[in-house]
Amino acid sequence: MKIASCFLMGIVFLISSCQKPQRTVVNRVDSRTYPSVFQAWYSVDMPELYPTTTEEQRIQVSAMHDLMWEEPLSQLGEGVDLVLGLEWDHENNGLATSFTDASLKRAKRNKKALLEANPNMVCLFEVRWRDAPQSFLPEDSEWWLRDDNGEIVKGWLGGWEPFLMLNYENSEFQDNVARQCQLAVESGVYDGIMLDWSGHLEIVKKVRKAIGSDKLIIVNIHDDIHDGEMFKDYINGSFMELNPIDSLSLPVEDLVLYGKEDVNKRNWDKVRDALVYFENNFQEPHVNCLEVWGNRDDQSRMRATTTLGLVYSDGYVLYADPNPLKTPDHYHDWYKEWDYDLGKPLAQRVERKDGLAMREYENGVVVYNHYGNPTLTVKFDTERTRLSDGTKGKEFAVKGRDGDIFY
Repeated sequence: MKIASCFLMGIVFLISSCQKPQRTVVNRVDSRTYPSVFQAWYSVDMPELYPTTTEEQRIQVSAMHDLMWEEPLSQLGEGVDLVLGLEWDHENNGLATSFTDASLKRAKRNKKALLEANPNMVCLFEVRWRDAPQSFLPEDSEWWLRDDNGEIVKGWLGGWEPFLMLNYENSEFQDNVARQCQLAVESGVYDGIMLDWSGHLEIVKKVRKAIGSDKLIIVNIHDDIHDGEMFKDYINGSFMELNPIDSLSLPVEDLVLYGKEDVNKRNWDKVRDALVYFENNFQEPHVNCLEVWGNRDDQSRMRATTTLGLVYSDGYVLYADPNPLKTPDHYHDWYKEWDYDLGKPLAQRVERKDGLAMREYENGVVVYNHYGNPTLTVKFDTERTRLSDGTKGKEFAVKGRDGDIFY
């Protein structure tokens, strides 16, 4: 019996040893190549080239990115289909204690397909904490924020239905946010949590405790270093949702047509400084997500965003539509710069005295020229090709607020 038992145990060991190990989120973050693009709720908006009508198509287009997040109530309310598709099992999402059985099966199936299409994909789930659609809670809930007259305070004004402020100082509501975050990661579908609207320290602390140290947290703190200092012991990254204003940007004509202002005004200096701080101070693995708004045809602004991220971080980038447009936020084109496989970085950045910054990758050199700098020249020892226009040579001029990849 003893010999037989040992024999059976040996077979079990051999079988388990041959099975492919589960890839952790750290493996996926570390294994990806660059550029790494992320999907903030909404995907590529180029239906002729990248249709997203069917579930399979949505998975394939999402897999072009390396990180994504979704939030069912808001996205489905906007009439936009989810990629993974996990949905809360309660008419008031804020009170849910589980997910629908059908959506859980679907989401697990879609997550498997997404990882087959992109083994390095990271998936996050947004939980509402600051404001929410009015259907999020019953009207008489104590978790709504009320004014002195007992009226619920209005929240974000851009939703498909009224968004109302949540009573995020309420300890029981904070516990509920943490509980829902725990449910999301324990579902086996999501690798972590995304919190919008600059976050809240006590909520961030409770979420970290609830989901553990091996899951991810990113918070939409833009380029606000003081928020980074406050959250640095608890979060892995910032959603840097930004609109750095400069004199070189092409106007977004639809905003003029709608009579809206292109809000969220930042500046390129602070964007760069904050990205460096976040990379140096947040928890491992770092998943900083740099998004800049702009005109889709503004190629130099797109390149500046992409190369800034590549030179100054190991993070993710996105160039997307400004929020004030009538369409759902964060729609974007797909650019050839994002298709080029740079491989992995071989070194940290090199910053020249004249302001040009460079970083070497396995399959090319990324050059970034910051906003406000004059046109600067980069020279190579051997002939290179500029990715943006295909020109070849050893010497290239790079304009301010621009960048390029040379291979």
